[in-house]
Amino acid sequence: MKIILFIILSVSLSLASAVLNDTKTVLMWQDNTATKNIKKDWQGALALCDALNLESHDDWRLPNIKELENIINKEFKNVSDSGYYWSSSAHESSEEFAWMMNFKRGFKYNNYKTYERYVRCVRDK
Repeated sequence: MKIILFIILSVSLSLASAVLNDTKTVLMWQDNTATKNIKKDWQGALALCDALNLESHDDWRLPNIKELENIINKEFKNVSDSGYYWSSSAHESSEEFAWMMNFKRGFKYNNYKTYERYVRCVRDK
């Protein structure tokens, strides 16, 4: 009986760490190991979030740049070494560029949509 209880407890704890709930903005953020290991171009990032099924939710999306700016000081457990994450916000001056956020430096940047960067999905709670 103890072994079964331990396994159930372990699974619950690991699932709980897959997201970060922001009570101020009322958003749920992806925070599993995929957020520091998977890189996609901008179109791939949009598609990855659209297809994500995490914590029994399938309504994930790529966050806009304002949402990323608001979450920059949160304590994510999984952040890539480079810290660059795509936003869904296209750059205003060129169709070739989109905005991204650097979680390590706290600045937004724009880059070619064809470059591969990390992805952190979000959903409305």
